[in-house]
Amino acid sequence: MDLLQNNYDDFSLGDGWRVRESNRARNLRIQVFPHGGVEIVVPPRTSKKAVQGFINEHRDWIVKTRADFLDRRQGEMLLPEEIILQGIGETLRVVYLDSESSRVRQNGDDLLVFVANKTPEDVWPVLQSWLKRKARSHLSNSLTALSRDTRLFPSGLQVRLQKTRWGSCSPRGTLSLNAAVFLRPPEELRYVIVHELCHLRHMNHSQRFWQLVERVEPD
Repeated sequence: MDLLQNNYDDFSLGDGWRVRESNRARNLRIQVFPHGGVEIVVPPRTSKKAVQGFINEHRDWIVKTRADFLDRRQGEMLLPEEIILQGIGETLRVVYLDSESSRVRQNGDDLLVFVANKTPEDVWPVLQSWLKRKARSHLSNSLTALSRDTRLFPSGLQVRLQKTRWGSCSPRGTLSLNAAVFLRPPEELRYVIVHELCHLRHMNHSQRFWQLVERVEPD
């Protein structure tokens, strides 16, 4: 589990910079995001002195990389004005409202995003959490229907926002689906679910696996 630590809040890093403590981190590392945000990930109980030294050592690289990203994205909207959920044929207009507590509420075709600061660092995590919640409801229904059709029944469902894969199937039969597939067309969403369901029978990409996929999804 990643933990935001107040121990580092007094660093004067500048707008869009933050320090995050992670139980999974073994070394200090830097993440520079396309929207210009900078995150310093540190192992638990890393001293402030060590973090500050690490930042100072790499500050020139961070500033240059951040500037390169921002230069490439000139003219882009840093925050979306609309979200198109192709998977269910829904387009939502995003409305940002000032609020001390962060939350998202859908009102018809409007997606009301309540945040204290209208910055990518504050808004994107809120939108991602909302997308995972909304996707889980619909993906669960789609998975139930496709399980009946294929006679392949998973032991559980997890909905995440993975960086490198659309889905996976654990040896225990739990499917993990990427909420971002909700942004893809319905046929792609269906295919991802079918693909992972077929792994319940074949935990590989063998010829028998692809034959099963083809029987379920001929196209």
